[in-house]
Amino acid sequence: MSALPRIRLRLTWRQRRAFVLAVLGYQALVWADVLLNEGRFGGNARTALAGVAFLAMAAATWWIGTSLTRRGLVVHALPPMVIPWEHVSEIEVQDQLGSKIVVVHHRDSQGLGVARRTKLSAPTTGPLGRDEEFQDKVRVLRTFWAAHRDRAAA
Repeated sequence: MSALPRIRLRLTWRQRRAFVLAVLGYQALVWADVLLNEGRFGGNARTALAGVAFLAMAAATWWIGTSLTRRGLVVHALPPMVIPWEHVSEIEVQDQLGSKIVVVHHRDSQGLGVARRTKLSAPTTGPLGRDEEFQDKVRVLRTFWAAHRDRAAA
């Protein structure tokens, strides 16, 4: 039995901040228009409802990420995906438009041997959303994989 706990890798506040603040600003402007200007600039129930959908998306940025468990890598997305450690063949860092992302190479979940690549939403780093702990998070991810892939194959 492994002594390693479940580890959660999320986007940082710095990476989520621009979107969350833009959504809050949108909501403030819509409600100010509805309450103070009687909707002269387009503020109405539909734009407020769109703002509620944006608020849900902003809240979901806290949930998006990656978890490391004894049984595998859990990708928190829609739909969530679990990649068993024994299916993972490589964890690499790629440059994509000036940002660094983590890509997991693995077999499909049905065990058919089909090679797949899954880009993780966290950890990531780039000029607009820097994560100072990115290299440490990648190191933890690779260490967790190394600790569990041998035991899974045994």
